[in-house]
Amino acid sequence: PGLSQVRLWTGPNDERLWVLRAKAGTTIPMHDHRNLELTLVLQGSYQADGERFKPGMIEVADQHTYNHQPIIDEGEECICLVVTEAPIKIHGLIGKFVQPFIGL
Repeated sequence: PGLSQVRLWTGPNDERLWVLRAKAGTTIPMHDHRNLELTLVLQGSYQADGERFKPGMIEVADQHTYNHQPIIDEGEECICLVVTEAPIKIHGLIGKFVQPFIGL
């Protein structure tokens, strides 16, 4: 709830380029990364791992980024352009169950 995404491209090795839209106050499910992920904030802002990311900023996460759980700031929805070299690993039983359906 509070999240939507549009896949723009999928590469031959499951690389993905997509736009993520999240409502203000949304907490992204906790996850780890299998490889490199770059997130460019286009609108709004979020906090992750003790840092705040605003429009124009790029967050870099990789296979050494564990227990990653971005929280969208209040006040404005957040829209990001995201490229991943591999799908993320969502924690928890429910997250693992819905991951194939949400495409992250």
